[in-house]
Amino acid sequence: MKRWADRSRVEATLLNPALIALLMSEAAREYERQADPMSWPLTFLIPPLVLHRPTRDALPRDTRTHLSTWISREPLLRAGFPERAVAMAPLAREALRFGLRHGVLEVLEGNVRGLPSQTPPPGDLRVLVSKAGLIGRWLAKTDQPSTIFALLGVGP
Repeated sequence: MKRWADRSRVEATLLNPALIALLMSEAAREYERQADPMSWPLTFLIPPLVLHRPTRDALPRDTRTHLSTWISREPLLRAGFPERAVAMAPLAREALRFGLRHGVLEVLEGNVRGLPSQTPPPGDLRVLVSKAGLIGRWLAKTDQPSTIFALLGVGP
């Protein structure tokens, strides 16, 4: 991980652990509203799905579209997903640590739970948080996390 002083302004703003932890928390909260608590490896999928604008813009409006259907309709996004996920894994680890340390996330028995935010996010952050919640509800519709990883072409 780069030191904060060595990060560009864009990287420090958009890829900071507080933001990513917030997105993970919202996804985990929405996942748990639909099913059991979210398996912690799934948190690593949230940053590349939400923070990559073309992927975020291509997400379905609701959870009626199954993940496998969406992937078949978006082959270019699926093709680049493994590389994005690997590149963002260190950021996801940093965000998990930050979220655990600051009470945004908690891990219990191999599952992650998102703790409620005190205030709604302002402005453009609301869109990112909303998409993270959609992804949480969407991933909850697939029975096994291993299926989700396989469909996206990545390993846990």
